Amino acid sequence: MRKRDLILLYFVALIILSLTLIFQPDPGYMDSEFYYLGARQIINGSLEIPVIWNYLDNTSSFPAPIFSYWMPFPSFLAAFSMLIFGTSFLGSRIILLMIAAGLAPFTYWISYKITANRFTGIIAGSLAILSGYYLKFLTIPETILPYMFLGILYFYFFGRFTSSDYEREINSKDFLFMGLITGLIHLTRVDGLIFFINGLALFIFMFLKRKKYITKKWIINIVIFIGSYCVIMSFWFTSNLHFYDSIFAPATSKAIWIATYDDTFIFPASRLNLGYWLENAIKLRPVQIFEAIKLNLGTLLGVQLMIFGLPLLILGINRNIENRIMRIGIILYFIILLTMTIIFPLAGARGGFLHSSSAFQILIWILVADGLQSFFEWGIRNRNWNLVRSQRMFGTAFIVIIAMFTIVVFKNDVIGDSTQELAWTQDYKQYKMIEEIITQKSLDKTDVIMINNPLGYYYSSGRWSIVVPNAEMDHLLEVVQLFKVKYLVLDENLPEKFNENHNNLINNYFQIIQETQSGKKIYEYKN
Repeated sequence: MRKRDLILLYFVALIILSLTLIFQPDPGYMDSEFYYLGARQIINGSLEIPVIWNYLDNTSSFPAPIFSYWMPFPSFLAAFSMLIFGTSFLGSRIILLMIAAGLAPFTYWISYKITANRFTGIIAGSLAILSGYYLKFLTIPETILPYMFLGILYFYFFGRFTSSDYEREINSKDFLFMGLITGLIHLTRVDGLIFFINGLALFIFMFLKRKKYITKKWIINIVIFIGSYCVIMSFWFTSNLHFYDSIFAPATSKAIWIATYDDTFIFPASRLNLGYWLENAIKLRPVQIFEAIKLNLGTLLGVQLMIFGLPLLILGINRNIENRIMRIGIILYFIILLTMTIIFPLAGARGGFLHSSSAFQILIWILVADGLQSFFEWGIRNRNWNLVRSQRMFGTAFIVIIAMFTIVVFKNDVIGDSTQELAWTQDYKQYKMIEEIITQKSLDKTDVIMINNPLGYYYSSGRWSIVVPNAEMDHLLEVVQLFKVKYLVLDENLPEKFNENHNNLINNYFQIIQETQSGKKIYEYKN
């Protein structure tokens, strides 16, 4: 390992990632909008926001609690950046940019710790820079970047705990760091709870298997692990206690009974229970699981391996199967895959697996890179290749291929085909156009609008916003009256419970102001 490699990787990554600041001037989609707006509210000293994007926590007041469904750590990172660089979206990204640039040298360092091979480290670090589908996520407020760092640290400590002689040299600091890391993983994403359960299960298993080495100190260290996890999670627990008189928000339990994706926006959420799930979800589960299998395996192949990395991954696994960190990572990867495919197929298929599996991405990059090294060694044994020449020739070709793949993906997803506007920002132009129409009627930003993406609309306009509910006709009217909805925007993307009766209700209570060229109908509530 050479220090100049680390420095070079960092500055190359910094230059390339800085370009995303130009082509991604806005959050771009709902997740990043949520974390940015959450960070802005934190800076303003509030844990409430005049946006409701789901009704799972039975919210009846406005503004509503922010972190009832998604977790706050990405917003904390963005808020820290805002403290230094201002509350603009750009200001929320500068620290994230610096952290993201460190992903490449960090991957190189971890790779060298595992493989002791400089070439493998360079290729793995290059994959962290030219990361294909991941590039557009790394410098915006999101869960993927912290999950990548925290995931590999979790596997590192997990590997230490499972070493054959660890119980003879117990280090309390390891338990402390393991608890802190696990807490941060859970504070980043709800499925981080799986990592806590796995860690706890590990300690219980070790306790039962190796009783002769278990001492009072070992028990104390397990308490340290749980306690440090709880310290990190205390913010979320305390926030929930304040708003809901429980350490868990109602949305946590309601989400279990979702039968279709549109149930994420169901109203009232009290309908979500075991009976509802048995009546509506069981018959749909086989199709949903099959769809999740296709999409999640597609995520593995297309996003994590950039398609051509699969054979190299297989070689890398074969080469490193005895490494405890790798073995643990592979086992936990399949646990996450099964969880996001069978238990939560809806969430998994709609990006949940893409995000949760990012905790394993550094391991995957290392395995792919070491698989390439394994290929060279095969060539040396069977084709009399020269190692240095092979590394230069094939290594350069590999970097060129992943660079081309990354450019194509980033161009399609972020830049788009138009020379007039970025694909990444198209929705915000629509929102600004709608707001211009509404401001002709009202300049009061507290006049509530109901729209499919209230987070994006509030980010763009500052107007109080709620989501169009997946509700029966009478419950739709209840939402309108409960939150005093003044404006309504509908397009072809209607919740599954909507029918002709809903249209009649809307026409009775609202009058249409304008229909845009894109097919969005803008309504105003009749006084």
